[in-house]
Amino acid sequence: MLRNRIAYFAVLILAGAAIFITCSSNASAAGFQRVQIQEVAPIHSHAYAVKKHAKLYTSLSFKHYVTTKHYRKTAWYRQRFAKVSINGKKKIIFELQSANGRYTYWVFHSQVKGIASKSFKIALPSAGKRFAHKRIGVFGDSIPSGWDGFHFYLNDSYPDWTRKYLGSKPKLRNEAVPNAQIVGHEYRYVGGRYNKVVPRDLSVVLRHNRRTIKKMNIIFVHIGTNDYTNWSRSGSLTNVSRHLYWEIRYIRRINPRAKVYGILPISRFGNFGQDCGNLPNMYGYTLNQLRVAEYRVYKKLGATVVNFDRIAPNVIDARNRTVALQDHKIHPTARTAQKLGYYLAKWLIKH
Repeated sequence: MLRNRIAYFAVLILAGAAIFITCSSNASAAGFQRVQIQEVAPIHSHAYAVKKHAKLYTSLSFKHYVTTKHYRKTAWYRQRFAKVSINGKKKIIFELQSANGRYTYWVFHSQVKGIASKSFKIALPSAGKRFAHKRIGVFGDSIPSGWDGFHFYLNDSYPDWTRKYLGSKPKLRNEAVPNAQIVGHEYRYVGGRYNKVVPRDLSVVLRHNRRTIKKMNIIFVHIGTNDYTNWSRSGSLTNVSRHLYWEIRYIRRINPRAKVYGILPISRFGNFGQDCGNLPNMYGYTLNQLRVAEYRVYKKLGATVVNFDRIAPNVIDARNRTVALQDHKIHPTARTAQKLGYYLAKWLIKH
């Protein structure tokens, strides 16, 4: 009998110690009494910021966390998601890694926000207030639209990042569409953030947005890689140049006060990793020749030319294409989009 009483009091003491240890940790013991992990799986990458009072947990045990005090300006990329049951309530948790790759935490879905959030302030100091009220418009193909070859980013295409780094407050007007061409007049169904039939090719997109173009202060045009693609039906380089000339002239006529930037096609690679810069397509010209032709059109019409190979030379190249490009050919990863946006913003500030 005495032995049973001693054992009973020992259990009480141990239980009390366990409760004390749990309560003294950073996590709330009352909120995490019963945790069941139902699923953990990879998820396609998107960029996020974390909310002011979010808790960054070191593991799915939820025993320890850090605050967001030092991470208010940090961009995070989700890597995995977990479905868990906490006290009988189902929750979604993201495993986030910081953009520099140094930190990894688990965060409740309800405690993250998109990079477009007004409270996520990452404007470069050198930008000052010069771009604060600039209305930025974007026209082009999948690269500026935020398509990684498989999914849309969640409002974190490279122009979105550029806007954030410049400190521009008006919402970005991104009218770029996957598969868009310089030559053509097609509409197409696009899912994701569109989920409807939209104007695809540059000519019809510009005319569809005639009124909004008049209100833009800065206009990015980034297009051409789909015209270079075999079977695009865009024809010769002369034909592509002629159509680009017409469309840029149209923008200049609609809004002669806007600052227009012609962004040359980024590097792309073939099925076996070959650089398309010097690879002729079925119409007889290379990607580099397309870039030269676009450069001449933009310069002739007074647009400022942007060449990512020069302003961000190490972001995408033959050596890192399997890391920098989601499909290893043409479409930047979400992390690469951030880098392109950063370098473009820095370049714009200097020019």
